[in-house]
Amino acid sequence: MSSEHATIMATTFEAEVKLACDDLDRLRGGGFELDIVEPRHFEDNWLLDTSDKTLLTQGKALRIRFARGKGWITFKGAVRDADSVVKVREEIEVGTTAPDRTIELFERLGFQRSFRYQKYRTVYHVAVDGRELTVVFDETPMGNFIEIEGNESTVARVFEASGFCDTDIVRESYPELQAKRCNDRGVPLQDLVFE
Repeated sequence: MSSEHATIMATTFEAEVKLACDDLDRLRGGGFELDIVEPRHFEDNWLLDTSDKTLLTQGKALRIRFARGKGWITFKGAVRDADSVVKVREEIEVGTTAPDRTIELFERLGFQRSFRYQKYRTVYHVAVDGRELTVVFDETPMGNFIEIEGNESTVARVFEASGFCDTDIVRESYPELQAKRCNDRGVPLQDLVFE
């Protein structure tokens, strides 16, 4: 395989908390120093599924993400414990240098584009007790969100120390939030994209 087509692959269990929040002041107020590792950038995401929505009905997702001239293929498994403060699910991610062609490949295998969502993302790292967590700030067409990702117990500690509570947690994914938003407006599901 040539280096131009080389990919990076990682299989992990993602542990995160998502919060609807307009800024990072509550984290800073909790005593956490946020270091930018990826400045604000645009991301374009496509979810793929079978015609009968097999992945969606199983609580799984297959996503192709475009950002900064690169792409990532991500599989997300079903959430392990829906009642936990921290959402934990399997995540397998592979880098690709040709995200458009990757979508074509999956379409040949029977997957279809099922939903598109866009956002501006800024990525930070936070050091807590010798562990490094990732904090992302997402600006979407329906509002701003923070995701705290890392070790499950450390994520929960940062969440609590920043003064957040269970009612601040957003358990739905961006597609689920958009589906509810469209349903509330009495319209069919629309992609979540900037005009």
